[in-house]
Amino acid sequence: MERNRYLFIVVCISFLTVLFPPGFMKNVRGEEGKATVEKKAGETSTQDKFSKEKEDFKRIAKERLDVLEKKIDELEAKTKEIGSKAKAEVKQEMNGLKAKRAAIKKDVNNLEAKSRSKWEQAKRKIQDAEDKLEEAYNKVRAKVTSD
Repeated sequence: MERNRYLFIVVCISFLTVLFPPGFMKNVRGEEGKATVEKKAGETSTQDKFSKEKEDFKRIAKERLDVLEKKIDELEAKTKEIGSKAKAEVKQEMNGLKAKRAAIKKDVNNLEAKSRSKWEQAKRKIQDAEDKLEEAYNKVRAKVTSD
C-alpha cells in the first residue's frame, strides 16, 4: 500500500510536468535557455562603456593629430623663407615629421582592440607616438625660427 502511494505521487508529478508547457518557464530561462539580466533604465553595460571610451579616445587622438598636422603645414610654409643650407636640413626633418604623422594617422584609423589590456597598450602606443611627434615638431620649429 505504501508502495502504491509513492507510485501514485510519481505518476501525478509526471502527469503535471506534461500538462504544463515549457513556455511558463520562459521568464526563468530566457529565450535561449540562458539566464538573462535585465538592465535598469539609464544603466550602461561594461561593453557599452568600453566602446564609448574607445570612440572618445579615437576622437581626441584625431583632433590632436589634426592640430599637429596644421602646425606642420604652417611650419612647412615658414621653411620656404629660410636659407638654402638650413632649408635642406629642415626639409629632411619635415619629411620625417610627415612620415611619423602618417604612421600615427594609420594607427588611429586602424585602432581596434578586443580586450581591455590590448586596448590600453594600443592607447599608450598612440599617445607616446603623438608626444614624440610633437617633440620632433618643436625641435624643427626651433631650428626654423632660429635661422
